[in-house]
Amino acid sequence: MSNFSKSEKEIFELRKQKISFFNELSSKSFPTSFEGTADIKDIVSKHKDIEFGEHTGIDVLVKGRILQSRSFGKLSFLDLLDNTGKTQLLVDKSFISKKELSHFENYDSGDIIGVLGEIMKTKKGELSIKVKSSTILSKSLRTLPEKWHGLKDKETRFRQRYLDFIVNPDSKRTIETRSKIINLIRKFMESEGFIEVETPILQPKAGGAIAKPFETHHNALDLDMYLRIAPELYLKRLIVGGFEKVFELGKTFRNEGVDQTHSPEFTMMESYEAYVDANRVMDMVENLCIHIFDELGIEKNIKFIDNEADFSRPWKRVSMYELVSKKFKIEIKHDSDIKKIKSKLKNHLDYKPEAQTIGLLVYELFENYIEDNIINPTFVIDYPVEVSPFARENKKKPGVTERFELFAFGSELANGFSELIDSEEQEDRLKVQAQKKAKGDEEAHVEDQDYIEALQYGLPPTGGLGFGVDRFVMILTNNSSIREVTAFPHLKPEN
Repeated sequence: MSNFSKSEKEIFELRKQKISFFNELSSKSFPTSFEGTADIKDIVSKHKDIEFGEHTGIDVLVKGRILQSRSFGKLSFLDLLDNTGKTQLLVDKSFISKKELSHFENYDSGDIIGVLGEIMKTKKGELSIKVKSSTILSKSLRTLPEKWHGLKDKETRFRQRYLDFIVNPDSKRTIETRSKIINLIRKFMESEGFIEVETPILQPKAGGAIAKPFETHHNALDLDMYLRIAPELYLKRLIVGGFEKVFELGKTFRNEGVDQTHSPEFTMMESYEAYVDANRVMDMVENLCIHIFDELGIEKNIKFIDNEADFSRPWKRVSMYELVSKKFKIEIKHDSDIKKIKSKLKNHLDYKPEAQTIGLLVYELFENYIEDNIINPTFVIDYPVEVSPFARENKKKPGVTERFELFAFGSELANGFSELIDSEEQEDRLKVQAQKKAKGDEEAHVEDQDYIEALQYGLPPTGGLGFGVDRFVMILTNNSSIREVTAFPHLKPEN
């Protein structure tokens, strides 16, 4: 018994005693199962229009958790919550037996019970179940919070997330919506001919993204390993192996910061399709998102926090160079003289850029001044080669790749590109990344010779995608923090 005040400890001990009471009262107490005949949502839906004071003569078996109770003379009222909704139990002390009444005298908020009763509506118009009998299913030894919505400390909600779900319907609804979205993603990808696969979460080399990994050790193999920062390189090995459409939906781990839109553990859907390019992938992403909007019945014009965006087709596709040029009213191209551009930017910037190439400068300016202000869904294309080690260079635009990122409400939702299939060029790019890592860049990509060898057997033209599930759920549920759309977010220890 930890974290108890004196009064809480007394309540705990009193409730423990009630377990013995129920066991002595009946051998049927605390059954191993209880099969109800109806969910509360169905009861409410079917009988909400009955007349005030009407008794239907219809008996139902329901089960759920007691939230609170109220007594008025011979009548007691209890709020019962199940997985589908909430209803009222009416206990008429003149109607039920003394034994049955003793049940309710020993029930507490938080207890889980099974109830047999008649569907009716009170004279005041409250749809209720008039109790005939009940069974204790599980005893709550601790009291439920009475004013959970009034708690200012969000950390408490996240630490005791199970309580948050009990007393805060919006929190529970968010997780239910998340489940629906994940299911819709799977069904959509399968309808497009993709097969779902599983790749290693523990990897000998942390590859597929520029990020800092979590490290661990495989005792049996005596090998240092890493939680995957992306499934990318294994999924592309499958394409080499003859699979033409694959996707994986699961956890990815990056040992980086925590904020409103970032978590070290997050959910991503990653896909690869042979014989298509980034344009086809953008089409698919747009189709996927619109499909989810339609299936959930969500309007395309939606509000998120303090902004409003229109997700109606078609979504914009705009060059990063164009966005930066427009922002600073300076024409910047892939072959622009970086010294001249930096000189022209002096009066526009509140800092001195450190980028040594025009591509890195454009990317730096985009990150610092533009991406947070992209509200409507927009595919930003023409990413510099320097920040895209696995993307194919655009043959018509030297210095940029056939890569895109989807932004909405200032957040990146998806990243995709025409995959680099040239093994020699890929090896050269990874060597550059390895040099950065040797100089202390913890996020630089490792050199992966096994992946290079796989490419040497031939990777067909391929379009790849990484889709951030958590952020998309945030938008569709209007939650400003990634912790709200995660059932159990990571938290620092209390002590």
